Amino acid sequence: MLIGIKIEKLFDIFDYDIEFKKEGITILTGPNGYGKTTVLKILDALASQNGFFFVRLLFKKIVLEFSDKNTITLDKKNSDEVLITNSNLKKTMCFNNNSLEKILRDLPFDRKDENSWIDHLTGEIYDTRRLLSKVIHKFPEFAEELHQFGLSEILKQMPAVYFISEQRLLRPVPDTRRNYEFNQYGERAEFINTIEEYAKEFSDNITKETFARELAQVSQELDSSFPRRLFEQKQDISEDEFNQRFDIVKKTQRKLNEYGLANIKEDNHPTYKKEISKALHVYINDAEKKLSIFSELLKKLEIFTHTLNVSRLTFKYIAISKENGFKFFTDKGKPLATSDLSSGEQQEVVLLYELLFKVKAGTLVLIDEPELSLHVVWQKQFLDDLFKIIELQKISIVVATHSPQIINNHWDLTVDLEELRDAAISK
Repeated sequence: MLIGIKIEKLFDIFDYDIEFKKEGITILTGPNGYGKTTVLKILDALASQNGFFFVRLLFKKIVLEFSDKNTITLDKKNSDEVLITNSNLKKTMCFNNNSLEKILRDLPFDRKDENSWIDHLTGEIYDTRRLLSKVIHKFPEFAEELHQFGLSEILKQMPAVYFISEQRLLRPVPDTRRNYEFNQYGERAEFINTIEEYAKEFSDNITKETFARELAQVSQELDSSFPRRLFEQKQDISEDEFNQRFDIVKKTQRKLNEYGLANIKEDNHPTYKKEISKALHVYINDAEKKLSIFSELLKKLEIFTHTLNVSRLTFKYIAISKENGFKFFTDKGKPLATSDLSSGEQQEVVLLYELLFKVKAGTLVLIDEPELSLHVVWQKQFLDDLFKIIELQKISIVVATHSPQIINNHWDLTVDLEELRDAAISK
């Protein structure tokens, strides 16, 4: 488990010793220019095995500390060479400006400048991080070569990282479907609305019939063995326990129908009789097993829709469906376009969706400037929402923020980079 990071002479100025909070949320604060976002990018670059990021970064040393006392150390030996060492493996590898060209020598990518590459077959331009991700996905043999190069082994203890950057409402896409903008190179690039993309993604995921197939399989197994299990059942169930559990089953069935996730008929309440209590026990166990297939998804949807509809969306609401993923409506039921949402509302939808539906258990999530476009009241509620999500998702989070309202009453979770720098100077 990653428990901290030490950085010497970031930008040739700052010395930081950052300990990640045991509560699961660490908040980086400090004035502009102190490197809050850069700390996030350092963690992201290591998790994505982008050693070339550190060739360009101005620093002296970076040390990652793990709970088993292992360390991963990056030493900047000169302006264009970085040594990366794993203390457990006692293994070191070197990155420099020629390393990436060596790995990509047989692939159709040429360097455009310090941090951009062009696919000379399509003309598409990539930064180094996107290039590594694309190449590993498209050319599996590259992953093995990178492993032989040494970085995968050295960084294998790094947790998975998911970076939610400050630019999250628009996403670049490689084809030519929608609105054009111009990138930093003066070339035409296209961006698509993130919420629209996520609504389609969610619809695609829940209409793949994975849940339906799993439900059918479990139902068949339980139904076929029901007579045998009924005769073997020895334990009774009390009327109170049965009624409590049946009410939960009914509520779950109602939620599934409300979200349009499954066409499950709500069971009528059986009349409890002592003489059939063993059969009722088998029946309620089976009903719970069938519905447990949807339990994790329902918990996520409850947080997603409740947070938005109760305390975020104003005079409007979000609705879930298989066909649309999710859509927005006025309080009177008239449909709304995504553009009808305020920028703050859009920010909340994207943040919640990514945390609940894009992130896997065990991931270190990095969030840059969550306060963007958010009302002060929403900012104060932000960390309370995060704690609910952390408990459900089993993740840890590092937040970089300028906002005291985001911190609210959780100053014990902050790491002030200005204070760290002052402490380092005073030694």
